[in-house]
Amino acid sequence: MSGSALVEALAQRVVIGDGAMGTQLVAHGVSWSTCLDELNLSQPNLVLAVHYEYRAAGAEVLETNTFGANRFKLARAGFERQVYGICTAGARLARQAAGPDAFVLGSIGPVGRAALDGDGPAGPQALAEAFAEQAEALAEGGVDALVLETFVSMAELKLAFRAVHAAVDLPVIAQFSVPDRVSPDAVDEVLRAMLELRGAGAAALGGNCGFGPLHLVHALERLAELTDAPLAAWPNSSFPEVRDGRYVFNDAAPYFVDAAAELAERGVGLLGGCCGTTPEHIRLLAQRLADRPAAARAVTATLPPPPPPPAAVVAARPPLTPLLEPIGCEPVIIVELDPPKGMDYHKVLDGARRLAEAGAHAVSVAENPLASIRMSSVALSYLIQQDAGVTAVCHITCRDRNLLGQQSELMGAGALGVNTILALTGDPVSLGGLSEATGVFDTNSFGLIEMLVELNEGRNALGHQLDFRTEFVIGVGFDPNVPRIEKAIGRLERKVALGAQFGMTQMVFDAATVPGMYEATAHLGIPIFAGFMPLVSARNARYLHNEVPGMRVPEAVQERLAAVDGDREASQAVGTEICREQIDAALKAGAPGIYLVTPFGRVEMMVELVGHVRAARVGGRRV
Repeated sequence: MSGSALVEALAQRVVIGDGAMGTQLVAHGVSWSTCLDELNLSQPNLVLAVHYEYRAAGAEVLETNTFGANRFKLARAGFERQVYGICTAGARLARQAAGPDAFVLGSIGPVGRAALDGDGPAGPQALAEAFAEQAEALAEGGVDALVLETFVSMAELKLAFRAVHAAVDLPVIAQFSVPDRVSPDAVDEVLRAMLELRGAGAAALGGNCGFGPLHLVHALERLAELTDAPLAAWPNSSFPEVRDGRYVFNDAAPYFVDAAAELAERGVGLLGGCCGTTPEHIRLLAQRLADRPAAARAVTATLPPPPPPPAAVVAARPPLTPLLEPIGCEPVIIVELDPPKGMDYHKVLDGARRLAEAGAHAVSVAENPLASIRMSSVALSYLIQQDAGVTAVCHITCRDRNLLGQQSELMGAGALGVNTILALTGDPVSLGGLSEATGVFDTNSFGLIEMLVELNEGRNALGHQLDFRTEFVIGVGFDPNVPRIEKAIGRLERKVALGAQFGMTQMVFDAATVPGMYEATAHLGIPIFAGFMPLVSARNARYLHNEVPGMRVPEAVQERLAAVDGDREASQAVGTEICREQIDAALKAGAPGIYLVTPFGRVEMMVELVGHVRAARVGGRRV
């Protein structure tokens, strides 16, 4: 068979596709944590068996088991160098099951935030190369056509189409995925992209996945009125529910088939199933619709013009002085206070007021530091800003929330006026000792920066236009204590390229490293606040050096504290003296500001150090 023959068939009759691959592999005993695409190599007989099940059920089109077989997603499991082998094997397995009378579609899914994992983000060129690489391997394996499926971002779908269309001489089907509850403007944005892809040469258009069949019926009904292009649909069987920690789809195969029949009446020519569908779904679908003549269609509608970009949100109250505004006039002073482990936050608010009165420009609020349970950083940041009238630098990590929760948290922060965000990947849950908790890490700090930038541009994580824009100032972490600082600088460079506006370092205890750090980062063009914490005892120094990741306390510093070990006041005085020396070295090296971490809630030490920064002399002048 050939791709052109498939396109011709769609103009004449309904063609039956296969059902879900992933959920069927799991039904055969594979864990969801397995790299399903790699099974083409390690368990080919299992993949082949699923293809044969769908073929026996009446499927005339089989999709390859390669949805996530791009270099970025495969990298999560360590298989990024096996794109060619996995894709060609996937194509050959599907071809073997299809035989001479069925078609094979090479499945290509979105890269999305997978490109932001690992060492950093990938630009459009790298993404295009990844899509082309996958397409070329699938073509080599013998597919009849390609299907770009489950794309939520229309920008990524367009990029993928351009890449694969240029790479191989095969028909390409472009499919979107739209959640059930989106605005009409968001649906129109998807439909505009579909028409653009048709104009660029897409052989067919369609949709798949999402919630259940109904939303595809609505979206494709509109698309059928806008174009005479062949249409395809692969809906989910239903919306999944969680039972005993597993995703379960209902057994309403007749409902699925009724919805598919409605799609056929709207003019959809290629019909299969996505998540939750089984060979039984496809058997019933084939009994109902196989060889049904293609429904007559005519272009009867046009899309309204796109809406204007949303206006910026008008602040409900006067904004606080931006964190970065004093740079060049005086050193910016940020002091970190830990959220409480309980519900009594009044001590923290009292500390924030004292620091603001002493001259601190901002209070930094960590999110569950070292994976310990503490009050919400967003809630406490809001309270600090309201009570103390000082900017809060709110830490947001990727550990505790999935992408849905992360987006909601950021939107809530923006609504509350918590606009200065430090975007962090976060410590692993194991550090906190809560064995029942699990780390989420749907993305990392790179992806979080991207989410913040998107919200500032008035888009959500799906790329849909919102009716507001946030005003986040985006900060990022930087660790100058690593053995190879050039690698840390490379990560920081990528964060800046994504949109980071300032940096805050891990705690530095060796003042000698600070000048070199500023020399090595001068080209980045963003302020980097050197982080210091006064040590309070020799034991404190030893603990940080030996047990806290990223902390390195020089032996000379430990010896100075050991000399007064056992004397609390003397230890605190020596720790404060060492911190003053570190601050002076940073200011002399050109630090735009100082980031201070409060040890054990001892705000009085911070008040003294804030006064020292404000009284320090830099370049012969008093600031």
